[in-house]
Amino acid sequence: QINIFGNFITEEKVIRNSLIVDEGDPFNKFLFNKSISNIKSKGFFRNVKTNVINSNDDPQKKIIEISVEEAPSGEIFAGAGTGTSGATISAGIKENNYLGKGIKLATNFNISENQIKGKFSVVNPNYKNSDRSLNTIIESTSSDNLSSSGFKTSRTGFSIGTGFEQYSDLFVNLDVSAYYEKLETS
Repeated sequence: QINIFGNFITEEKVIRNSLIVDEGDPFNKFLFNKSISNIKSKGFFRNVKTNVINSNDDPQKKIIEISVEEAPSGEIFAGAGTGTSGATISAGIKENNYLGKGIKLATNFNISENQIKGKFSVVNPNYKNSDRSLNTIIESTSSDNLSSSGFKTSRTGFSIGTGFEQYSDLFVNLDVSAYYEKLETS
């Protein structure tokens, strides 16, 4: 029996999907430790504590108690700078555990003297409990270099892909992208 405590934001299925040992399986200390390492590697938890107790009903049965302490999983950033290409302002939001489902969202926006760039990405590491990730990126870039180099370009498009573990420790990632690019010259 596996009991999970302390997950107020993260859904229990996100934690249980990280477990190699499942309820009803024979207890294996090595697989149990690897399962706890998988939970810690998610980055959603500040602290993960475990307690393994023998069942009162049957001495061969174990009760595993996993207690997690959730950590902040998002960030907001903004920046400004100057360099050889001119002044730049950037901002973005990133969330690694959107709605407690383990979904990663990221958005980024950059403005410089000659360029505007925006990007939005979503990564679902376990799409519909299939052990396959679904990655989506939408981005747009517009550069205006008419006065300095004689051209203006805009590029807009998306990318969608998936990733999965084909064999033990052998991962396959497939992506398809489509972009529309427009070039204007003087």
